[in-house]
Amino acid sequence: MMMLGKGTIMGVSAYLTFLVIKEAAPDVQQPLVPTAIILLVSYMVGSMFLSVFSFSCTAILHCFILDEDTGGSDLTPNALKGFLADNDAKVEKDKKFKKVEGTGAEAEKANDMN
Repeated sequence: MMMLGKGTIMGVSAYLTFLVIKEAAPDVQQPLVPTAIILLVSYMVGSMFLSVFSFSCTAILHCFILDEDTGGSDLTPNALKGFLADNDAKVEKDKKFKKVEGTGAEAEKANDMN
């Protein structure tokens, strides 16, 4: 996913640079040279931005998983408390049922949890 993001940032930056150079400075003979420089700079900026974004997404996911495993705390947002309660109820309901091995109609009927 990060390569898609970097490619998008680079492509949009290079395309806009090329258009601006063509319109604003028609006397530039080779607009591809400044576009290539901007392409490299946008790769570096995009890489730094997306690495911070990826790190923050991972940290948020880890915090959510910890909150889910511990059942929440005083710092859990109210919107998340309802989800955690519903999830705990579903887990408890699933623990009550044991899967019956087999492939016949009896096993299918026994494994139907609804």
